Amino acid sequence: MRVAAVVLTAVAGLLLGAPTSAREESSRPKAARIKVPEVVEMTWAILQGSDMGPGDGWFHPTQCRYGWEWLANRYDLDHDGAIDKREFVGSPKLFEELDRDRDGAVTEDLDWSEQSAFLRQTAQFQRQFYRADANSNGRVTREEWEAFFTKAAKGKKYLLPDDLKMALYQPTPRRPADEKGKGTSTDEPTRLILLQGLLTGEVGSFHEGPAVGDLAPDFTLATQDGQRRITLSESRGRKPVVLVFGSFT
Repeated sequence: MRVAAVVLTAVAGLLLGAPTSAREESSRPKAARIKVPEVVEMTWAILQGSDMGPGDGWFHPTQCRYGWEWLANRYDLDHDGAIDKREFVGSPKLFEELDRDRDGAVTEDLDWSEQSAFLRQTAQFQRQFYRADANSNGRVTREEWEAFFTKAAKGKKYLLPDDLKMALYQPTPRRPADEKGKGTSTDEPTRLILLQGLLTGEVGSFHEGPAVGDLAPDFTLATQDGQRRITLSESRGRKPVVLVFGSFT
């Protein structure tokens, strides 16, 4: 039955069009977006040979009801797609925290996905910081910075553009080739193994979780000490409840 379900949902997804990437999905107008079942997205990603990184399969960016649209509806008074200090009624400190790229307005600063231009750029700087932080204590001293300069200058007392470029450049590690030289590692699961894992529930579930704004399904679980049991519905409407689900494998 599950094999048939995967085949049917995959065919349905193909008829609707191949599942889009997270970048393509976020750039499309809301009215033009088609909801593709997550199992189709995951099947398609596996068949495409995806590395299952962020934005692939059902690994979508985090969703929150208090994102940019929520904030813009309240504070973007001139509807120009940005909230400046005159429009924002919160404290200057809060505005500074929201304006992460320090351009004087809150725009895509609330985008924490891998598509965020700000995060992509700052991630590069962070990697270079840790390269200069020789003792990995989270600080770059004058001595460490001078050692980084000396290594980049290669005996000169100055840096040329190419010196700095090559000092900061980090090539992508090459994946080891298998015995047939196809460029894939033999210790990585094959597409067939991943599809089998999808069918058996080892690579996720056929049942999608609740969307933003949906009511969380009720459940009863034992406490960590095993002394009592907690039912979600007993706390519903009485006090705030935070549910955290993590994978620690």
